[in-house]
This record gives sequence, structure tokens and C-alpha cells, in this order.
Amino acid sequence: MLLRRWLINAGLLVVVAVLAAAATLEGEQADAQTRLTPLPAAEIERIRLQRAGEPAIVLERAALGWRMREPYPAAADDAQLRKLLPVAEARTQRTLPAAVVDAGALGLQQPAIRLWLDDLELRFGGTEPVAGLRYVQVGDLVHVIEDSHLPQLLAPVEDYLSRRLLPPGFSPGIGSIDGRPLTADMLARLVDVQALAVEPLGDRLSGQLLSIASADGGEDLRFLVTDAGTRWSRLDQRLSYVFTTPPIAEIDEDTGFALPAEEQSTGPMRSERLLPDDTGGDAPLLDEDAPMPTRKLSP
Repeated sequence: MLLRRWLINAGLLVVVAVLAAAATLEGEQADAQTRLTPLPAAEIERIRLQRAGEPAIVLERAALGWRMREPYPAAADDAQLRKLLPVAEARTQRTLPAAVVDAGALGLQQPAIRLWLDDLELRFGGTEPVAGLRYVQVGDLVHVIEDSHLPQLLAPVEDYLSRRLLPPGFSPGIGSIDGRPLTADMLARLVDVQALAVEPLGDRLSGQLLSIASADGGEDLRFLVTDAGTRWSRLDQRLSYVFTTPPIAEIDEDTGFALPAEEQSTGPMRSERLLPDDTGGDAPLLDEDAPMPTRKLSP
């Protein structure tokens, strides 16, 4: 009797487990049907964003974070990507077959925004007039979603760039500015430096050449430093990192050289020269910054 009751209870538990699994699966399928794409945002590896009349933005997930491949080869801003990627899981309000809608009237025939998440293309059209919901075509379906993702889709390309001066994982070894060495303390300060803004390089091709070698044997970095040390430009990236104050305060505004600490304590360097005396010999060294000697003229 007891064994029979135990078998009945065990059987009921199996039935409950099967029903629960079926309900979970049905819920997941229903959830997938109300999402814009089946892609989990955390698993997307590549993004291509094309806006009308603008160069494409191409980003790829890398070991040390996201990187921009086009239009600038530079580290990307992971925080900005975390704002964009949830579009893959956006909730749909309605879904219609693309064959039954007027693609031209909905702005989907020549969309102003096209987004590829891995190999899946999303075409963003206009908005419906009542609630301002956005039309998005994915494959042969047209979805209607909340229009909350537009700011990320229209963000300037510079917003997708990391403002860190040094690339992720870069460890500075030795450095110099116009051939004059930088101290280890100066280089250490650059590791966590972030720019106020990142801008296209433009035609700024002059400045003091600052080089930093990688301590790990990687590729060296080279910057053109201008604007009293507040603009650091990389020719290989075609980008300028702009600061309110120089990352290395010791860069002298007049010479562009980084002054070692011992020279900072005694003031700016001053040059000296030898002057001939009246006897044809050499007079003592004179400081150029000292007052020039005067000779009293006879009446």
C-alpha cells in the first residue's frame, strides 16, 4: 500500500515537472515572438550602422572590449555599445508581413537607418502617426516598436569612440617628446587618462612628436602634441584627443619639451655662452637671462 502511494506521488511529480517545462518553453517561445530579433544582446559580435549620407560605422567585439573598425581604427566606448545593443531585444507592439504593407509609405524602401547585428539586417523606417511608434523591417516581417532607441542610432560617430588616451591593455615602457625622454612617473599618469572629447584629426599635422614604446613589445604609440599640451593627435587613427588641462603638466608651453623633475625645482633651463674679453681671452660664462653689462662712456 505504502509502495503504491509512493509510486503515485512520484508519477505526479514527473507530470508536474513536464507541465512546468512545457509552460516555460511556451513562455520562451511567446517571448521570442514579441521581440524584434531572436539575438541575445550579450552574444552579438559585430555591428554595422549605416546612416543615409554618412560613412558606415563598423564595430566588433574583441578580447579587451569593443573596437571600431570603420571609419576610425580605434577602441570603442563600451558604455555606448551597452546603450545600443538592447535594440536587439526591443519589444514589438505589432507585427505584419512585409508583403502586405506599403514599404515606401512606411519609409522602409530606402530607410534612413540600416543596422546589421551580426548578419541580421534591421531597416528603420518612419513612425506611425498616432503613438509615434517606429516601423522596423527584419527579414519578411515589419514590426512596430517604441521609438526609444533612436538617440543611440543617430549618435555622432565620435560618441562610439573610447575617450581613453591609451588603448586597452597598453602598458607604457619608455617615452620621449621630440627625442627628450619622459620620466616613468609621467608615463604612469597616462594609463587612466581620459580625454574630454575625441575629434577627427582634420588638417592638424604639426606639433611636438611624442612617442611611447610598449612595455610588452606591442606596437608603439605616436602623438602630435599641440595647443600647449591639451590636444594629442594620432595620425594612424586620424583622431585628436582633447583635454582641458595637459595630461602631462610638465610639458613646457614654450618649447613643448617635458622637463625632468630636478629641472622643474630650479626653474626653466637657461643657456650660457662665452664672450671674448678685451685681452682676446675668454670671459667667464654669462647667463643670457642676467642683465647685460654696461660701460660708462667718457665725456
